[in-house]
Amino acid sequence: MTEFQALFGIKRTQVKKNCILLPLLQKEISHKFKIKNFSKGRLYATVNTPDFTLIHTRIGPGFVGDAVLYLKHTPCENLILFGSCGLVKAKDGLTIGSLVCPSKCYANESFTDMLWKEKIKPKVFYPHKGFLEEFLRSNQKQDVKKVICSTISSLKLEQDLLDSFMKKNIDVVDMECSAFFSASSYTGLKAMALFYVSDIIKEKPFYKTLKPALKTKLSAAIEKSINLLEAFFLAR
Repeated sequence: MTEFQALFGIKRTQVKKNCILLPLLQKEISHKFKIKNFSKGRLYATVNTPDFTLIHTRIGPGFVGDAVLYLKHTPCENLILFGSCGLVKAKDGLTIGSLVCPSKCYANESFTDMLWKEKIKPKVFYPHKGFLEEFLRSNQKQDVKKVICSTISSLKLEQDLLDSFMKKNIDVVDMECSAFFSASSYTGLKAMALFYVSDIIKEKPFYKTLKPALKTKLSAAIEKSINLLEAFFLAR
């Protein structure tokens, strides 16, 4: 058994041209993708659909970044990071259930750097411009918004950095995107991210249960996201 197969649960030659990375695999997402059985490796769980490979990476920049590096030596060419994000502030039609694509992402991946926030200036990483624009053009009527993201390493410290986020015009935060963009740029793989907004810092924080109406809205956003991803790869 090769290193790749031991880690991902499938052979590297079985990876498709298009891949979707999932840091968090919720039952709802698995159900809407109509996925039943993942091949489980030591680090990742993988399954193929007719049009793409779906990889559950686990949460965190290291897991996602490493997955991208390993995919360099497979048939994979196009990558989409798919998951949830937190909204810095509700504005311009952005709220719970909004669909967003980061056009750039600040790297606040280090807990220590976040804690000593006055001492650091985070680097910025970007998606593949052509790949992102292709996705947005194919979904012009779907209200998918371009945003500025910051990848963070602490859910506790995100609240303390709220003012800093707003000063930098950061719209959303996540926990993997900058590593994903960085690794994709390093490997030469085309990459973009599609997120659904699941919470709003301080206003509707991640640890509070959403009201039924917002739960329904969030569920609809997840379903819409998956439909867009499937249609996009089907048409390529």
